[in-house]
Amino acid sequence: MTSENQNTVEEYGDHTRIEHTYDESTPASTAIVRAVAAAENVDPVDCPTDLEFTLYDHVDPEALDTLVAGRHGRGPLTVEFDVNRYHVEVDDTGRISIVKYGDGEPPSGSD
Repeated sequence: MTSENQNTVEEYGDHTRIEHTYDESTPASTAIVRAVAAAENVDPVDCPTDLEFTLYDHVDPEALDTLVAGRHGRGPLTVEFDVNRYHVEVDDTGRISIVKYGDGEPPSGSD
């Protein structure tokens, strides 16, 4: 599966870290869905049925996009939240890091 934005995948024992990017043409919310879909090897359109996953069930996508877009010069910002078996970190530099845990929900204080 390919995307306009680059995925970097690293395996760490019981979890996988997926690094992804977003920009003006691909908002953070869209990039998150694409990265989760890539981690599960499904089409992003099929996430609601194949993975029983919609980003809106966990965070307001429009609010997230507005929060992280255009923050350059205002200081660093990172937003973190959990989605099913994934811990998601989005920062205002265009970087998304998603950690997929192999054995259920992310533990407290996940990396």
